[in-house]
Amino acid sequence: MAAAGASPFRDRTSEFASLSQTLRRIGGNAPAPPQSQPNDPIAASPDRSEFNKKASRVGLRIHQTSQKIDRLSNLTKRSSIFDDRSKENEELTALIKNEITALNITISDLQTLQNMEIADGNYSGDRVVHLTAVCDDLKNRLMNVTKQFQDVLTTRTKNIKAHENRKQLFSTVVSRESPLKQPPSTTVKEPPPWSSSSDSSGANPQPSVSTGNMVQVGNQLRYALPQ
Repeated sequence: MAAAGASPFRDRTSEFASLSQTLRRIGGNAPAPPQSQPNDPIAASPDRSEFNKKASRVGLRIHQTSQKIDRLSNLTKRSSIFDDRSKENEELTALIKNEITALNITISDLQTLQNMEIADGNYSGDRVVHLTAVCDDLKNRLMNVTKQFQDVLTTRTKNIKAHENRKQLFSTVVSRESPLKQPPSTTVKEPPPWSSSSDSSGANPQPSVSTGNMVQVGNQLRYALPQ
């Protein structure tokens, strides 16, 4: 039996207050996220984003270069001996060559960055496959653009030769048909056989020596009588 004067109930007010504070802390504050480990693929998200940005810029530049090649092709087709656009063609050709060279260097640098990141082991297997596919796609696109440019240059060379041949033919035809380039025709009339030279005083010509039974007297031919 309980001792006289002792209460049969236990005061748990302090325990209840402590429990309430604990519940408030649990319900009011979300648990802290776990720290990413160095080998976690999520930790490499900033690098992945930078790679994607660079790859997107390279892809855009390849597309712009392809558009310039299409423009060069159209200029080559429209050129003629009466509409010579050789200067514009040469400037655009030089610009495209420089862009293709720069794109080759940029893709090479991007692939080097990819290989370094893969060697560090910061990417998962799927991410490595994705990076490799992106680099291969950019290289293939640039290769196709380069071939397209070479085909346009080949066509342009053929057109230039054809234009030169037409220019030469046109110049030859104009030269033949132009009256200014024709030499004046001169006809030399031979004097008649009975004409003879006269002296400066205007005297009558002397009879010529007889030939056979013919004798020339002045401007007349007469038969000589046989002796």
